[in-house]
Amino acid sequence: MDIIANHFLTIEGASPPKERCRRPHSLALLTYLARPTFFIPQHRSSNGSNHLPDPVHWLEENSNNKWHVRRSIWGTSGARRRPKAALISLVRNSELDGILQSIRQLEYRWNDKYQYPWIFFNDEPFSEEFKSATSNATSAPCYYEILPIEHWSLPDFIDESRFMNSLEYLGAIGVGKGWLVSYRHMCRWNSGFFYKHPRLLDFDFYWRVEPDVHFYCDIDYDVFRFMRDNKIKYGFNMNILDDARSFPSLWSRTRAFINKFPELVHPEADLDWLLDPHNSGEYNNCQFFSNFEIGDLRFFRSEANEKYFDWLDKGGGFYYERFGDAPIHTLSVAMFAPKREVWFFRDIGYQHDINRHCPPHSAGRCDCEPTGLDENFYKLVPLESPQRKPMDTCIRQFLGGDWLNKKEGWSRHGDLALGGDGYGGYELSGSE
Repeated sequence: MDIIANHFLTIEGASPPKERCRRPHSLALLTYLARPTFFIPQHRSSNGSNHLPDPVHWLEENSNNKWHVRRSIWGTSGARRRPKAALISLVRNSELDGILQSIRQLEYRWNDKYQYPWIFFNDEPFSEEFKSATSNATSAPCYYEILPIEHWSLPDFIDESRFMNSLEYLGAIGVGKGWLVSYRHMCRWNSGFFYKHPRLLDFDFYWRVEPDVHFYCDIDYDVFRFMRDNKIKYGFNMNILDDARSFPSLWSRTRAFINKFPELVHPEADLDWLLDPHNSGEYNNCQFFSNFEIGDLRFFRSEANEKYFDWLDKGGGFYYERFGDAPIHTLSVAMFAPKREVWFFRDIGYQHDINRHCPPHSAGRCDCEPTGLDENFYKLVPLESPQRKPMDTCIRQFLGGDWLNKKEGWSRHGDLALGGDGYGGYELSGSE
């Protein structure tokens, strides 16, 4: 039995004990729903005082725009001692209209109050039109950066003919953007190069913003202060399935990495929610939907993450397959950070293409119809994909605890027989 099989007890068909399967995530979701069913363990030092951050208490004390930046003819105030953080976007000149939509909505909903800088990245110089339009859409500082050529080109260790065959094959079977060379470069850059850019070296946190996305809700706290003060490494607001045909070797390569470098895995790492006990402990293809992510750059610069990315990169998976940054970030965070340092930003309404998230009980704060907790679970998996879906939705496996409980008398078989999708029997709908 290999190291990961022994450590997580879920490989080679060994099902984990029920109490491990149902272990609740101690910090995600929490009191945005104000439910007594959430168990929040209080870790105490020997003298009885708490020594772990309390994000819920932080939100109670620091919302209502407590840390917003005040502007006047004499300058700004309220920006001292705040995190070194930025909004970042990989975008082309041709996507100007799309990024303007994203900027205007996020500025209106949040950043006009907090004035964090925008940093735009491109593989070619930005046009003067792009610079003028984007800088006029915000009163925050803007920076325009070009990617190093070595971060946006085929590495010399890649066999070009094999790569071309991969483009043709993945395009033929309908894998999303599987035929686009630039998409492979983008996935590679977002996985292992964005945090190395010289412009970001003076920053500790980032919020990734894509063109053509929507932000539906007013946000009344400093998201970056929240991350810093609560020692959060990674934040997401959708946790969904990806098309497994994009990365058939990703899990086997990840297992090999863990077996070679077991000392890099965090002592409190939790991969249980990513492994399917009904499918021999294989990766269940769940991912944090990374086009919305708020993260700690220092985590990505860590030795563990750097070695993991280099391991995958040298294996050629970004070009011989179509490794994506979403599953790679998900696996990295699960291996190298404790789960309490991952946060579900359920309060931030967001949409990217067909995937839309809108929090419950948000009337007056959000301009969207609330979505169910499981709303986006398998939207990215085409009908023709033969992959096996896990028995529970990704977000519920992440949250654990009561979120996995089924209604008495419900069965998956019966749900499917009546035309359901097999995921309709949860006691907690997510709209509580």
